Amino acid sequence: MIAGKQANAGQEEAALTDYVQRLGKHTAGRQALHLRMSALRPQGRQPQRLRIAALAFEPLISGYEGALFRLRNDDMIVFCKDANPDVIENALSYLKNLYIADPAISAAGEDLEGFCRRYDLAVSHGALLSLVRSAQAATRDAGGASKAAQAQQGPSKAAGRTLDPKVLDKIQAAIAQADLTNMIRRQPVCAIMEGKAPQPVFLEVFTSMAALKEILTPDIDIHANRWLFQDLTAHLDRRVISYLGHKDDSSLSKSFSINLNVASLASPEFLNFDRELNKDVRRTVVIELQLVDILSDIDAFLFYRNFLRERSYRFCLDGLTHQSLVLLNTARLDADLVKIIWSPELHEKAMRGDSEIAAAVKAVDPRRVVLIHCDDKLAFETGKALGVTLYQGFLIDDLLKPGHAKRRA
Repeated sequence: MIAGKQANAGQEEAALTDYVQRLGKHTAGRQALHLRMSALRPQGRQPQRLRIAALAFEPLISGYEGALFRLRNDDMIVFCKDANPDVIENALSYLKNLYIADPAISAAGEDLEGFCRRYDLAVSHGALLSLVRSAQAATRDAGGASKAAQAQQGPSKAAGRTLDPKVLDKIQAAIAQADLTNMIRRQPVCAIMEGKAPQPVFLEVFTSMAALKEILTPDIDIHANRWLFQDLTAHLDRRVISYLGHKDDSSLSKSFSINLNVASLASPEFLNFDRELNKDVRRTVVIELQLVDILSDIDAFLFYRNFLRERSYRFCLDGLTHQSLVLLNTARLDADLVKIIWSPELHEKAMRGDSEIAAAVKAVDPRRVVLIHCDDKLAFETGKALGVTLYQGFLIDDLLKPGHAKRRA
């Protein structure tokens, strides 16, 4: 089991104390791991990241009579019985990879000794009980101090919101009740070699913003406010993930990709979707993340990218232009695929042998580049000049239609 939520810190620590007391008569084979999550940087302790960190210990919890408790200071205590040492080490390795950029992890050493304290309850039950009792007492004291401070300050004012609540509520309510069937689009990414028909590699599944606007919000300019649009796409992410989780769409039985916000990877919908997939299926799923979203919070991106790696998904860096391609160190983002937007400007540079463009594509590896928004035959010349063989766009869609089955690029 994974015990309560941080919002109920007092109840959680009381439950932990009771749990440890009851284990006093059944300590044989039982271990506890005290993970000092409180030592991480603040962004690493965000609730959504802690939820993902807890996933590392699901094999211990489900397979070895385990439990996980979260303390008020964000520390975690994980219990298990007669656990396979390799399962424990794999869980700690998972955690280390998630937080590899955090100073608390890099300072903890290869085995995380400075970050994870291990208890053999057969010999250290008393020490662990003292720890959890101290945590419970600290929570009580903090609760009393908080109430006293609030009494002195008087009622607090609610934080203002930059978005119009009425507009936001209208959009979200409409999306929550909408049938996504008429808004979901699928577009293939194809491998195209000279003289050969396009070979689909995977399908991108996405929501048509034009269809959504026409059906749900014809009177609202959803692009006028960046933060409104960001919130809208995050809400759409959750609906699309739930849609995919129904598994009743035969077109999604093979490889597919979904374009998500970075923050959506911590949503309950995505975590539920993830739990339903076995490792072999996850290997066929590509998660596309937009460059602009990544750059808005690079620390969050690194955390969730490592999460995707640990869960066996492939990661695609989406939304590069010919300008951002030469400015960005793509190697540091460590993407499995990189989508570059085709444009007449990119074509011109590629055809005249622009050294910056050629070097940037080579640094990515042309075999991992997808040329997107291909709506002109010149895109094939661009790709050929750069060594690219993966394409996506309306032109590719046309080539896959029955009437064009024998056409060659």
